[in-house]
Amino acid sequence: MAQSPTIAIPKKSTEEVDWTGPIRAIIKASYGENPDNYATECAALQRCRQDAVRGAGSDLTAASLLTKYFGQLELLELRFPEIRVSFPWRDAFTAKLTTQTSMAFEKASIIYQIAATHSIIASAQNRSDPEGLKRAYYYFRTCAGMLTYINDNFLHAPSTDLSREVVKFLVGITMAQGNETFYET
Repeated sequence: MAQSPTIAIPKKSTEEVDWTGPIRAIIKASYGENPDNYATECAALQRCRQDAVRGAGSDLTAASLLTKYFGQLELLELRFPEIRVSFPWRDAFTAKLTTQTSMAFEKASIIYQIAATHSIIASAQNRSDPEGLKRAYYYFRTCAGMLTYINDNFLHAPSTDLSREVVKFLVGITMAQGNETFYET
């Protein structure tokens, strides 16, 4: 049986973000320490974001870099809950630029990027091979899980691609595509 074409979720795009200034200010104001002592760590965080959102393609390495950056965001939010950084993201469907200082917006955008990367990986699989079929199913399902997480945990979407209705629609598409892979055998 011929393979049905699949639809990969488009990725968002972003611009540079300056983590260094806000973190240095919080270290000095809240902790009374010299921010220069943490210059290496600030630079590493800056590089981590750049690698995750700028340098990564749409493969497993990209997914890994995005996941690593998301982990750093989780830790940063625990350590510096008061941090305010401007996060600019372009909507994946309208290309409209939305900038917020909310860590939740950055986290939701990164999870969306991971989901989109998983959908791209799933769509690229050779589904005529049994292992490729399994990988396609797995990545469509993980994509749907990531998108469901966005709907369950981020309630006020500032952009179309993160809105409840669009995310719910994308979950339906990826689940259907995952299920479709088994009808191709």
